[in-house]
Amino acid sequence: MPERPDDDGGKLLLTTSVTLIAMYVFLRFIFPTLAAWIVSAPDPLPIPGFAFLIYFGLTFVGVAIFVTTSDVRLSDFATPIERFLIPGGSSRRRQVRMVVLVAVPLIGAYNTYAALAPSSEPPTESRLQHPTIPGEFEKLESEARHPGEEAVHAFAAANGLEGATPEAKAALIAANMEEGRVLYMINCRPCHGTKADGVGPMARGFRLKPANFTDPGTIATLVEPYLLWRVRTGGIGLPGVAAPWDSAMPRWGADLSDEQIWKIILAEYDIGAVEPRLPETME
Repeated sequence: MPERPDDDGGKLLLTTSVTLIAMYVFLRFIFPTLAAWIVSAPDPLPIPGFAFLIYFGLTFVGVAIFVTTSDVRLSDFATPIERFLIPGGSSRRRQVRMVVLVAVPLIGAYNTYAALAPSSEPPTESRLQHPTIPGEFEKLESEARHPGEEAVHAFAAANGLEGATPEAKAALIAANMEEGRVLYMINCRPCHGTKADGVGPMARGFRLKPANFTDPGTIATLVEPYLLWRVRTGGIGLPGVAAPWDSAMPRWGADLSDEQIWKIILAEYDIGAVEPRLPETME
């Protein structure tokens, strides 16, 4: 068999390294920006950690299979590594080899120390459960639970009812509830669950689990405008005070109107079988 040129292995090693680096850059930086552009989201949409591991792992396995299924390619791949590690060579190669052989253990030792050493930072779980609601939301009232007279009149006229009567108002609230349930199942059920108990099919993919609305310590302790704020702005809209908030809640204000969000909130309380906290009034 004719001897291969000395740079064949270097080219294969470079190609495989570039492939892995390119996939990492695509998944970590390009994909979030591309996904945000496709759905017209205001912010990048990062790929979940488990999905990142799956796709990058498949790329790594594909590269490994490509290299190892041929003795020639395996030899070409290993040759520059062997040449680099074998003592001797030019002065520059010896210097680079020394830097690499010292740096790699040091980096591993630092990462191990950083993972195991006691931290002076407060634990993530000590964050405030409910940050203060912004002033612009405090005085808002649920349009779905407390529809105005004009909205009741319009609903009554569209459904053959007699004006803004209590019956027409009750029928409008029931219609809002029904629409809210549909919107909840489409947009919220994957994380918060069909029963609003926080165990939807996607819930196990998050380190911090979605809120369980049936728990009397969650939305039952909140006024409805607070939920409008949280649903509209998502985790990215939380203030920096007492961070980290560590919330995967998306910014639904980019996809849903306030009218739709109010209806979803109405349905969330109903599905969770709890009532919203009434706002405090000044005597």
